[in-house]
Amino acid sequence: MTNANVGRGAKPSARLDPQIFFWQPENGARHAIPGAHADYELGEQGQSLCGQPVRIRPAPESEWIAFPTCDKCWQAAKSLLGELKSVRPRLW
Repeated sequence: MTNANVGRGAKPSARLDPQIFFWQPENGARHAIPGAHADYELGEQGQSLCGQPVRIRPAPESEWIAFPTCDKCWQAAKSLLGELKSVRPRLW
């Protein structure tokens, strides 16, 4: 039996928990990626909640500011977390 988390400790992967995801700017939008950021290697390809392939990488601050939140990812994230009472995140 192989351990998918070799080199990352014995913790179970957060990719299996549908309520854990992180945001990554890519192709003009901030997308939600299933799992914890630490579960991915830099350069690894992830798939966003909207189905968009996303390369895990350090994103420049300008992308966090300029790229809007992907609406499909936002709706999928709200669905996964149930009734989200907060407003859509925005930068003022």
